[in-house]
Amino acid sequence: MSYIKSYGTALPHFRIEDSILHPRGKAGIMKAVCFSDEDIVTLAYEAASGLPKSDIDGILFATATPVYQNRYHASYLADLLHLPQGILALDFVNSTRSGTDALLLANTLIDSGKYRNLLVIASDVQFPEIGKELSAPFGHAACAMLVSCEEGPVQITFAKSFSAEFAEEFDYKGAHIQYDPRFSRDAGFKANITSVVKQINAAPASYDAVIHNSVYARMAGGVFAKAGFNEGQFAKDRLSNKTGNTGSVHALLLLVHELENGKRKILLADYTNGTNLLEIENNPAAECKSLADQINNYELVGSYQDYLLLRKAGNFLAGDYTTKEMFTSEMMMEREKDTLRYLMGLKCEHCGTIYYLKSARCKKCKESKFSVVELARTGTIYACTNEHYFPASFPPVTMVVADLDGGGRMTVQQTDTMYPAKNKMEIGARVQLVLRKMIENDAKPDYFWKARQL
Repeated sequence: MSYIKSYGTALPHFRIEDSILHPRGKAGIMKAVCFSDEDIVTLAYEAASGLPKSDIDGILFATATPVYQNRYHASYLADLLHLPQGILALDFVNSTRSGTDALLLANTLIDSGKYRNLLVIASDVQFPEIGKELSAPFGHAACAMLVSCEEGPVQITFAKSFSAEFAEEFDYKGAHIQYDPRFSRDAGFKANITSVVKQINAAPASYDAVIHNSVYARMAGGVFAKAGFNEGQFAKDRLSNKTGNTGSVHALLLLVHELENGKRKILLADYTNGTNLLEIENNPAAECKSLADQINNYELVGSYQDYLLLRKAGNFLAGDYTTKEMFTSEMMMEREKDTLRYLMGLKCEHCGTIYYLKSARCKKCKESKFSVVELARTGTIYACTNEHYFPASFPPVTMVVADLDGGGRMTVQQTDTMYPAKNKMEIGARVQLVLRKMIENDAKPDYFWKARQL
């Protein structure tokens, strides 16, 4: 058995209501949507960046919407997170069940005794076809979990996967295949979940919450009832109305939601062409409300036109998405990785002055001995200005000079600036550094730090 020692979640700053997406949509029903410089990599990094990094010997990354081909997202994220080179790094892609696939494998690898601490990350960013925003479930999010052999507040006591040959819908040769639901949901979902329920060892009454993540979840009520479960045990999906359905992340977010609400014994069934079944025991004394805080902290997209701008800038699969070849130097980024990526600065050993950029001598005391220190990711605005030359989806770009807490000063762009009047930067304001795409539609991966208002 393994333990979830800690977790992190990431939701974009922006939400859009169904009433904006479609005339028949309801106000108050929302989807989480990325800003133009966010993608699955930036969300994944944000979800995982606050977790302990020591002694991690593997990273498992899950997504249904990969941005890379022939490159492992897990390996790239391991480097972004400053994890050791050469650790286990695996991708799980193309299925909305891949989040719990990664969690189930992490549990298996920990149980084998060959690994001690595995970082599981799921991240999804997808946009449906224009005009189908209400019929095609979507929402953008990421979730990270540190799975360990060392005792933690959440224990995985049982984990098993149940395959299913029959699939209700899938893509084949570029076309979406969907079988007759009157037959396929019985042959696929209902048959599979019936075999799953038979494998549950604990007494049904012992579970405080049963999470069933599937678009066909309502069909399972009778199957679970025959096995001795009652309707009151089923956890209602209280996230979809606030974030949308977040793909491979959704089952993990539903689990986090129940953990944060103090449920002690949880059964999680995640179905997509087969079911992953996990039994979770939680210690509610270890309270964490990171997901609840993020759900309630958002800014609404004001119009469908603004949503289309986000969709075009952020959706690299869109037909009208065009790339720009901006100057980037892989050699310089690799050589200066400690500074540019990991925010490692220099501290003068004589007077204690801290610098972000390398300096041969301290400008304050003129001494030349420095030690390496990690810079803070929060700070205060020293100066700011608007830049009209730099290309951006929502010009102008606000440039911010920030004095970082504890020392160091750096110049970065402001992000989440779709509505500048609501996010106007002022000298003395507090900011947080977040990893974003430097140019939304650069032809190559180009991530760097930007400033977000606190």
